[in-house]
Formats: sequence, structure tokens, C-alpha cells
Amino acid sequence: MTPPVPTVATVVGGYHVTLHDRVHVVNKQRRCSCGRPACAAIRAVAAYLRAGGQRAPAVTTLPLAATLLCPICRSPARGTLERKNWMCSADHSHFFFWRVQRIRQARAKAMQSASPYALEVLSAFASEQARAEFLSTHALTYPASA
Repeated sequence: MTPPVPTVATVVGGYHVTLHDRVHVVNKQRRCSCGRPACAAIRAVAAYLRAGGQRAPAVTTLPLAATLLCPICRSPARGTLERKNWMCSADHSHFFFWRVQRIRQARAKAMQSASPYALEVLSAFASEQARAEFLSTHALTYPASA
């Protein structure tokens, strides 16, 4: 019985090799997806190329689409604003600055509809003096240990 002949097909960045009913992917750096340094699929690709087989096209990276601009500095950014997973190409900290701005805007909007009591309670934590005034105004009328 003769061993099966491996079939080699080119893909971007390497070769698909079907060997013994298993598919191996050999990249252009002569490394196989199975991890074995002396894999038969690597030798099959070498034989395929020596026999005049077509070389695999190189891996290329597509340029970033300039549809999203950083809302802070207007540089190109990756990701989406809606999903809140974008990244500025100029400064990675812009995402966090943008998030803090949005949180502050949401807090200001919530404060507009807050009750007068809630506003008074929140003002107690604005400064030490405000806290002391709040505690003196709202002193307990019963022992704190009760």
C-alpha cells in the first residue's frame, strides 16, 4: 500500500496541507499548526514549491478606515462609540477621558431631577464644612447607641 499523497493549497500567508485525512496549516516561516518542528506537511510544502507550485500570497494588513474620529483630538480611532470599545490612535487615555466626561454629564442630568432632600444629602459630602453643617442641622434626637 502506498502512502497517500498530500494535497497542498495556497492561502493568504501560508498553505493548507491535507495529510492522512488531517489538515495542517503551514505558514511562510515554515511552521506548522500542529506544532511539530519536523512535520511532514512542511516537507510537503517544500516539495510542492520545488515542483513549481504557486507561492502563497503574503499576509497584508488593511489600513484603518478613517470613519471614526476620536471625539477628543479628532485623530483616527478604531472601534465604535456606540459599543464604547474604541481606541484613539494618538493617545490611548482619550477613551478614559471621554468616559469620565459622559459619566459627569449623566450625573449632572440626574441631579436636575433629584429631590430637594437628595440634593441636601449629596451636598453634605461636597466639603468638610458642608458635612459639619449637615450633621449639626440633622442631629440625632435619640442616643446613637440605641
